Amino acid sequence: MGRTVASGDPSGTNGGKNGPSGWPPLTLFGVIAGFLLAVILVNISSNLIENPDLAAWKPTLWEFSSYIGILVFVPALWWSWRRFHWTQAGVARFLTAQIVSFLLFSGGHIAVMVLLRHLGYLLVGQHYNFSNGRLPLELIYEGRKDFLTFVLISGIFWTHQRLRAPLHPSPPVRIEVRADGRTIYLTPDEIVSVEAAGNYVELHLTTGKPLLARATLAEYEGRLGAAFARVHRSRLVHRQHIREISVTAAGDPHLTLSDGRTLLGSRRYRDRLKAG
Repeated sequence: MGRTVASGDPSGTNGGKNGPSGWPPLTLFGVIAGFLLAVILVNISSNLIENPDLAAWKPTLWEFSSYIGILVFVPALWWSWRRFHWTQAGVARFLTAQIVSFLLFSGGHIAVMVLLRHLGYLLVGQHYNFSNGRLPLELIYEGRKDFLTFVLISGIFWTHQRLRAPLHPSPPVRIEVRADGRTIYLTPDEIVSVEAAGNYVELHLTTGKPLLARATLAEYEGRLGAAFARVHRSRLVHRQHIREISVTAAGDPHLTLSDGRTLLGSRRYRDRLKAG
């Protein structure tokens, strides 16, 4: 399966004031930073209320070291979210990338947090012990919290994407297709139709010979966008390559395409031919 090579943000998140390349928009980063700040302030106050004899600098250091350790990795999470977005890379590659991103995020967050706490304790002449001889348990404990934070940040990314998505998103400039041991770059207009073939999809092209790529039809439906109509549970057709539509006695659409082929659609999907 391939990925979409599009100009700008494939997730529909180009708008707004962006920072340096690869950084999230400042408003998005601000929402994440502000929400997490509110959480750590609650945690600090809770620690002081529950442990009135505790020196205030300790929970403050604990929470802010964690806060900084999270924020420094937000740009990397944003890059991973965009680079391996499911509309580009497919669901399987997206999920794999997110699992790897979480593991790196959690490990990096813990490393930065522990380093800052060691430095803070050194400044007041004390020693910080992260694990207290229970390193595996501490890593599991921190990893569990990191997972919730990772899901929260991903949810904010998704919400941002949905809010900024155009009503009629532009089709991708090119898509990357891996077939027959080759990587081929195609524009959507070069694809006449896409048909399911077991664990593969068959791409019928304006150039003639079809390509067989390992992917699902649903994956290609998401990648190719509104320029393609689902005419059957196993077929997508480029709207611009439809030359004639007739209807059978059973109510199924019968399509004649620009390459001379005819395809039978399903009446279940007839309304999709009118959309877009």
